[in-house]
Amino acid sequence: MKKFKIDFFHYSSSSILLSWPNIISIEISNDIHNFIKHIRNEKNILEIIKGYSSVLVQYRNDIADFDLSCDSLNKTYNESLKQNSEKKIIWEIPVCYERDFAKDIKVYSEKVLLSREQVINLHSSNIYYLHMYGFIPGFMYLGGLNKKLSITRKKIPDRKILKGSVAIGGGQTGVYPADSPGGWYVIGNTPINLFNLNNNSSPVNIPVGDYVQFKSISSVEYYDIKKKVEKDKYQFVKKYNHD
Repeated sequence: MKKFKIDFFHYSSSSILLSWPNIISIEISNDIHNFIKHIRNEKNILEIIKGYSSVLVQYRNDIADFDLSCDSLNKTYNESLKQNSEKKIIWEIPVCYERDFAKDIKVYSEKVLLSREQVINLHSSNIYYLHMYGFIPGFMYLGGLNKKLSITRKKIPDRKILKGSVAIGGGQTGVYPADSPGGWYVIGNTPINLFNLNNNSSPVNIPVGDYVQFKSISSVEYYDIKKKVEKDKYQFVKKYNHD
């Protein structure tokens, strides 16, 4: 696994900011995720906040020796590079791309100069990396979008995008876990729940660092799955393979 140059910043009296090369990269994000797994259970760490190319480590107490703490984090990072042999987990998200579920797909297709069928095929054929959650709780930032599908976000955001909306903004795709304002183009909708407030220990179903693939379904399949979700009988489909 490639080693990246990390810069350390004394962010506050009790926190250190670690900065990787400032680009959106699946390799960098995976590197950061792997590093976080090696420090998240340390008792002196209160919170870890992940960005695309950074990690903020918040300690429970003030840092007595900044250089020593940085050396310790850097040592852990080097050790994490040797232990990254986990399987890739790919979660399947069913999506209905039919017009009633994809309010922007017509105008979006025109803007990217692709047919609706081409948009669906390109979007559902890629495997996406879950960089992080943000914007609203449970909103997935997924990397790996085909460049042909990239589009500038809407100049005027929508006041309400429906829960389950699968959308594209910039060079990323994601799923709105609840009704929300937003400026991404909606091209489909999933009937499954991706965020559960009732589960305090793990409100999201798909962990950061895993992968996602969208599966095109019909409206009939959509409502069949929705019934299973409502009865708490839906089971996520996922597969495992090595990078």
